[in-house]
Amino acid sequence: RPGYAPSIIPRQLMRKVKESPTPVVNSGPQRKWMQLRCGNAPLRRVAWYDNCPDSALDKLLRTACRIGIETEYLLCEKGGLPLAVSSSLPTAQTYELVPTVRRASALEVAKAAEAGLSVPGADAVVVVDPVSTGAVVAHQAVHRMGLQVICVWSESIPEELKGFVAHGMGISHAGVLSHEVGEVAKTAAAVRAIGANVVACIVGCETGVSLGDALAEALQLPGNGTLKSGLRRNKYAQAEAVRSAGLEAPFQMQVDSIEGVEAFLAAWSPSPYRAVVKPVEGAGSDGVSICDSRDGVVAAYRALEGTKNVLGLTNYSVLLQEYLAGDEYVVDTVSRDGVHKCVALWKYDKRVYNGAPVVYYGMQLLAIDSEPRLAEMVGYTASVLDALGIRHGCCHTEIMLVERGPVLVEVNCRIHGGEGTWAPMAEAALGYSAVTAMLDCYLDPAAFADLPVVPSDFSVHVMEAKLRSPVAGVLKSINEERWLAITRLSSFKSACVMVSVGQPIAKTIDACSASGNVNLQHESLEVLRRDYAAFHELVEAGLFEVH
Repeated sequence: RPGYAPSIIPRQLMRKVKESPTPVVNSGPQRKWMQLRCGNAPLRRVAWYDNCPDSALDKLLRTACRIGIETEYLLCEKGGLPLAVSSSLPTAQTYELVPTVRRASALEVAKAAEAGLSVPGADAVVVVDPVSTGAVVAHQAVHRMGLQVICVWSESIPEELKGFVAHGMGISHAGVLSHEVGEVAKTAAAVRAIGANVVACIVGCETGVSLGDALAEALQLPGNGTLKSGLRRNKYAQAEAVRSAGLEAPFQMQVDSIEGVEAFLAAWSPSPYRAVVKPVEGAGSDGVSICDSRDGVVAAYRALEGTKNVLGLTNYSVLLQEYLAGDEYVVDTVSRDGVHKCVALWKYDKRVYNGAPVVYYGMQLLAIDSEPRLAEMVGYTASVLDALGIRHGCCHTEIMLVERGPVLVEVNCRIHGGEGTWAPMAEAALGYSAVTAMLDCYLDPAAFADLPVVPSDFSVHVMEAKLRSPVAGVLKSINEERWLAITRLSSFKSACVMVSVGQPIAKTIDACSASGNVNLQHESLEVLRRDYAAFHELVEAGLFEVH
């Protein structure tokens, strides 16, 4: 046809193409590249040619990350698994370069502790608000890891909370700093001025979450950054971010006026009526009300409006949520470079007590295969952490398992509280706890890489049982006969009694007003459950007498 030129290859030419030898491929050195993450500094890109000496690649990595020849380091893939530095590494990968931590020996730690000093010459970690379990983390950083600890008090922590350190958990700090509002650069400069090589910034308590994000970023240490910091304290914002990620979340409104309450009541009207009223930024079930009427919601809002919560924060707004009917669980996780590992699954036992709706009676540590939907819950939690931008450190996530699946209650972007009394139980059952795992995730990437993804294969079964008081006043006595019966339970392991004769005791209405706890541990789950029931019968019979 006019204008049409068919593409035809003559048979003779085709034969020649088929018979022609295979083209010679250039066998010269292959050019490769990698991206390097060093703390929170911007990613660095380096290139090399295959078969270059390993020493040359080592020098390249040190120069790119400004690490001196005297400092040892690990080159880790995502999740912390160390790799050998070799030109045979695959191209186009992202790795983390982690300087190894300079630790003091056990003898040096003991001598420093005896003298009331921090460990000289060792690297340091910053712990923001080292109280409750944060004090346990700081203690282990010194006595298990051989490091110095710099205490930084956030602007949010009440003065009276600074002494919330369990007996035997006190340490000598390399420095103690008090942060001022809006002065992150000043606080970071003060940390550097102490002169220690700081290798991690860890959050010890809920009050320190926001400062922990900002200070880690300012010090260019591994952290979660400040871009999504607002989601990590505000429970309303958390749930909305989770909903936006396509995950299940409770129906809710954040209100700061009675008009807002009325809007919630107009939008939420289940039958029978139930709703939850709680602080937007709180902890330990403080200020939580479960309301079974519309008038109850209004009354609970008015009771919270403008008050201070257990963390010393003013309740400028209040969170109103649907009531989630089901069992409540805790998923404790530790993350490194966006790799999330579930280090404990706890099932809560909460009941009505002293007229309060959510009083802790105890909790049980669960293996991943002990209930059919736990794996689903862990996967849901990992997606929640991704939605909140969590890449490093501990999270204590509370989940309700309801008919439609796991639904977020809240994420506490710090380690499980309660003074860490649960940690020895977890270590007895699993060989590790959230405390040890968090230190490993910041300071020992190889140890973190070795951690299981989920808890399983228990050595023993464990439960925590809470001491609670139906009375308030000055404690006159603890019933010796009933206390002796508790200590003689087959599974009794240890006790932490938070009250003493001659001192005030409060009625237990939440986690913060509990009178202490008892750790139960046994090879037999049947024995453990029997002892847990017997413990609560003894507590109900009455332990405390007041003036």
